[in-house]
Amino acid sequence: MNSAASRRTKIRPPRKSIGVSNSTSNGPFDYDLSWQDLAKAIEQIQHKNVSSLLYEQLYRKAYVAVLGKCGEKLYKDVSELVTKHLLTRREAVLNLLNGTFTNTNEELLKAVVQEWTEHLQMMKFISDVLMYLNRAYVRENKKLLTYDLGIVLFDVSFLRYNNMEVGSRLISTVVDEISKSRSGQVIKTKLYLAQVIAMLEILLEDRVGTNLSVPSAQGRSSLYHDEFEFQLLSASESYFSELANNYMSAANGTKYLHDVQLFIKDEEFRLRSLLPRQESSEAITHSDTFSKVKSIMDNTLIKNYIDRVITYPNENQGLLFWLEPLLVASCDAAMSPTMFVGFSRDNIKELQTLYTLVGRIDADRNLLKYHLRETIVAQGSRLTTLITSHLEQVSAANATAGSKKLSSGVNSSSFAVLWVSIILDYHRRLLNVVQNAFEGDPSVSQTIYGAVREFVNASNQGPSKRGSLSPSTNAPELLSIFMDHHIKSLSKSIGSSKLATDTNVSVDELEDFITKSISFLTLIKDKDAFEAHYAAHFAKRFLSAKSSHSVSWGLAGTDLEELIIAKLGDEMGRGGSSFEKIVKMRRDVKLSHDLTSEWKSHVSQNKLDLVELELKICNLSEWPKSMTKDYKNFSNQDGEIGFIWPSVLRKTMRTFEEYWLSEKKNDNKTLYWSPKFGLIDMIITYPTKTYDINLSTLAGVIMLLFAPLSTDALGEPVLAFAEKRVLKYEEIRDLTKIAEPELKRQLQSIAVAPRLRLLVKSPMTKEVNEGDEFRLNEKFKSPTSKVRVLTVSSSSSRAESTKAEKQDEEKEVRGNIEEGRKQLLNAAIVRVMKSRQTLSHNELIEELLKQLQNRFEPLMTVIKRRIEDLIDKEYLKRDDLEHSVYHYIA
Repeated sequence: MNSAASRRTKIRPPRKSIGVSNSTSNGPFDYDLSWQDLAKAIEQIQHKNVSSLLYEQLYRKAYVAVLGKCGEKLYKDVSELVTKHLLTRREAVLNLLNGTFTNTNEELLKAVVQEWTEHLQMMKFISDVLMYLNRAYVRENKKLLTYDLGIVLFDVSFLRYNNMEVGSRLISTVVDEISKSRSGQVIKTKLYLAQVIAMLEILLEDRVGTNLSVPSAQGRSSLYHDEFEFQLLSASESYFSELANNYMSAANGTKYLHDVQLFIKDEEFRLRSLLPRQESSEAITHSDTFSKVKSIMDNTLIKNYIDRVITYPNENQGLLFWLEPLLVASCDAAMSPTMFVGFSRDNIKELQTLYTLVGRIDADRNLLKYHLRETIVAQGSRLTTLITSHLEQVSAANATAGSKKLSSGVNSSSFAVLWVSIILDYHRRLLNVVQNAFEGDPSVSQTIYGAVREFVNASNQGPSKRGSLSPSTNAPELLSIFMDHHIKSLSKSIGSSKLATDTNVSVDELEDFITKSISFLTLIKDKDAFEAHYAAHFAKRFLSAKSSHSVSWGLAGTDLEELIIAKLGDEMGRGGSSFEKIVKMRRDVKLSHDLTSEWKSHVSQNKLDLVELELKICNLSEWPKSMTKDYKNFSNQDGEIGFIWPSVLRKTMRTFEEYWLSEKKNDNKTLYWSPKFGLIDMIITYPTKTYDINLSTLAGVIMLLFAPLSTDALGEPVLAFAEKRVLKYEEIRDLTKIAEPELKRQLQSIAVAPRLRLLVKSPMTKEVNEGDEFRLNEKFKSPTSKVRVLTVSSSSSRAESTKAEKQDEEKEVRGNIEEGRKQLLNAAIVRVMKSRQTLSHNELIEELLKQLQNRFEPLMTVIKRRIEDLIDKEYLKRDDLEHSVYHYIA
């Protein structure tokens, strides 16, 4: 509130001729007489009778008193008169409040506010009369202006008098009324409360000259801070603590958040309406009391309990409960896409409230981010068990219905597709929560990314990590399996008629697949391991594919594999050894395609009567050894026959070999034929129908044994079914030289598997044994003219062989990963040391981790071995004095 000096009216000073004379022109100045007139006027002001006062005459009397050197006496007399009036008014208020019907909080507040308001008005009028006293005496002697003097006297003589009889009662009443409002009671004193608190803040102001003007005010405590604020904060802390215990008794996280948020909103509105505001050039803020109450409220209601609320189990609705719908929705969308309609509970409101409340006690929200990370990792670690359980249920249902069983192993394509899809969808939903509930906070997005990345890569460590009992998964391998599955599906869909008129659907599918693959790749730490697994799957795709032709996509004719490799190269870089192998294998694929085209052109131009060939020629040094290691077993060596090709194929093979070696194109290379890969298309005319049958090369070789060999009287070949040829198991083995485990598996595929029995086996048992006889099945029928014969799963004997092959593949992939890491580490160490010349061990480790963070996380033991290896090879040397310091040797 502004002082009277800034609001006083303008009164003309008396003429100099008045001098120091009294009311008579010749008599001496009489102070007592002047004071009597001034005192009567002040009393009239105190009794609110101001209409009859002559302010100009009163001003002149005060002016003359100051000129007569009586300023100090006048100032003192005014102070005493005001003090006397305040004491009288104090007694009147106390007497009023001691009445039976008026002893209420409202009456006290109303009475004090009225006395304060009237006192300020009274001091304004008095200041106008004593304007010259303020201008001359007060300013010269550094005392309080009369208006400010009245404020200090109200504090000392009205509120603090008699051991703060009125002040203590007033402050207790204010705090009591605020407590009632907090508890939900409707109070009628809000206006009075705001005025009383504003009064206490005015009394708080430090005024220069107080001690000189009112000696009794010296050493007084702050009525606002030491009394009102202290009691308010103490009462607030007790109330908030009791309230928090009441909220926590429900043991429900959702209810706690809702109740706390609602109370905080009401409390801040209450405080803003009661506590005075401070205006500055920048903004309007509330007093420190608001901040102090807010701090106590936040600490008591949020800081002390929010950790317990967040970690509540599912039944008590904590963070796990609020995030659970995201995981459930992601699982449902992937596992039952046709039935998924969305999850009704998203808990966005609860998460938004949680974010807001935690932000009140921690601007960085580190507590929220910590628990968010822990919860996401915990949920993600359950995925393996959830998916495996789902696949087992589907497999059991299929078995009951007589459908094909679904593999539930963690390395199966079914598992990989679900695992990758659910994780990506779960991550997407979490990022939507960031936008909708966490104000798009980038630090929370980074926390979520780190959490998802942690559980994706933590699974590589097996079940020991975090106490998980779920099967171990390998993220790089699973992504490669995921991509392998979709590449095969996309390749099939391109060639199918269903997309002939709907290219856009194909393009959308491709873009979605690539986006998902690259997105998941960013979550993988060991990208070099993914490269190695992808290289192995790439090799399998090519060697098992029906054709060597490049698969093009859409109208643009973009090569599918080429596009994917380019995208992977952009994401990971092209410096990895496994990626180089992929590029080289891709080059062989292109050469095979070009060679096939040239060969077909050669056959056509020369009108050669040969079997049509789709060629796949692989450079052994670049392709996985686990797939090509036995290539010599199918060729004749040291007089031993490795594999017997059917005569119908041998002519074509010899002709191609001559063409391949012609013009010295490949005279420095050796060509080996491998029947373990590839497919054969055969057209077989049965008594009822002709079928176009596609089957493995080995199965095709077996079927060619039943091709007609004899001719009729006219020299025409006899139909195969007319010959009724029967071959025993031993005969087929001797005529083909196929290894027994593989031979049995192939015979099971074409003679035992239901609905695809191209041969009839006698006796009809599931297992193939020596002595079994086989003949063409003339009763074979299929609903379609094109038949695809799949090779059955391994029998018990073959299973061991397949398991060994799988172990060899895994061993080779691991070896490729380790070898690639050695090369990357060696190159990185040399690159860093060449640039820096001299580094300590810790500095070198730090630089290496920084450079390799986008490829893999090297183990310290591996780094040390690489450093020692480079020291032995004289790329580096240790410092003579500091053993942990390395120098680069140029």
